[in-house]
Amino acid sequence: MARLGAPSGNALRGPALLMAVVVEAQDGYRVVFTLGELDPLLGKAEVVLADRCNGAMLDAEDGPFRLAVAGDTRGARSVRQVVTLQLVAVP
Repeated sequence: MARLGAPSGNALRGPALLMAVVVEAQDGYRVVFTLGELDPLLGKAEVVLADRCNGAMLDAEDGPFRLAVAGDTRGARSVRQVVTLQLVAVP
């Protein structure tokens, strides 16, 4: 999140709470997370962007990166073949 320039902690208030992260896969599949749900002081969602599984680099079917969301009942927000993360303001 720091690489995207996303505010966190005490800086995450007011207009910053109208920001989100869009995760896009190679095939165009996209999911969105609000900064509030990702911040450890607010939502505490456990989201992992991985380039390895069990110590081995991800294969072409899953990589170069895979997003996993702990606690989701369905895997709809787990994204394979992640190519971009974008910080956006919600109008």
